[in-house]
Amino acid sequence: MRFGVHVGIAGKFAGTVAEATAAGCECIQIFAGNPRAFKIGAYDAGSWDAFAAQRRANDIYPTVIHTSYLVNLATDNKTLRASSEKLVANDLSVAASAGIEYVNTHLGSYGKQDRGVGLARVCDAVARLIKSAKAGPMLLLENSAGAGSLCGGTMEELGEIVAAAKSKRVGVCLDTAHAWAAGYDLSTPAGVKTFLALVEKHIGLANVRALHLNDTEVDLGGRRDRHWHVGKGRIGDRGFKAILRTKSLSHAAGICETPKTPELDRENLVTVRRLAGAKGPRRKSLKG
Repeated sequence: MRFGVHVGIAGKFAGTVAEATAAGCECIQIFAGNPRAFKIGAYDAGSWDAFAAQRRANDIYPTVIHTSYLVNLATDNKTLRASSEKLVANDLSVAASAGIEYVNTHLGSYGKQDRGVGLARVCDAVARLIKSAKAGPMLLLENSAGAGSLCGGTMEELGEIVAAAKSKRVGVCLDTAHAWAAGYDLSTPAGVKTFLALVEKHIGLANVRALHLNDTEVDLGGRRDRHWHVGKGRIGDRGFKAILRTKSLSHAAGICETPKTPELDRENLVTVRRLAGAKGPRRKSLKG
């Protein structure tokens, strides 16, 4: 498994890869635009090409684009749903043009509508988005903390959406803090084994292409999205060790979305590598 953190792209990527390598990243997650706005900027080919060159030079892969927090593919509000689809479609287009492997998205909330109707809308939207997307990137669907009417809080629901897409380019990103908040006990090897058996049954572990490695201080099943430092919350070292040493997840990118400072990013990556039984970051330039 390759490990990394979410890094900023301020200043047209100036310092982005430097920040990542200083933290010890082998892979990264970014926003392709303002995560709290519907505005879509023009594609700056020069900047994205330079960013790709920097990633290659520093052996940083894969890269994950995280879509805007405003995306809601489950809503019955036609305007919001159309705007959300445009955001996801744009990030898929950027990823295809910039040589980025994954686009990760939240699915949104059903609101007061019937859950089955909303789920059908999500299935339809995901299938259309990936069918119309340029060749290249995969679309990853992130599990939710299950609060209120949020979509994707269960492995069954995520599995239904993946199956409906009928595309090898649709996969899943599993957030450990969200899974815990939704009621999946990841604090023991037995709990992790039970959870991953459900993932395999409904989604397929091969379809899990990224992990958001976040601990949490929320109670089990608390249905609140609160991230904390790896090993220092309710999931703890035992839980993360069991997750990170699962061979059938070794292909996934492990991304920390924990509270950020450069020092804290480095500390969390040191922790995940210790729990995974891994050494320092692997880079071509470091190989003999």
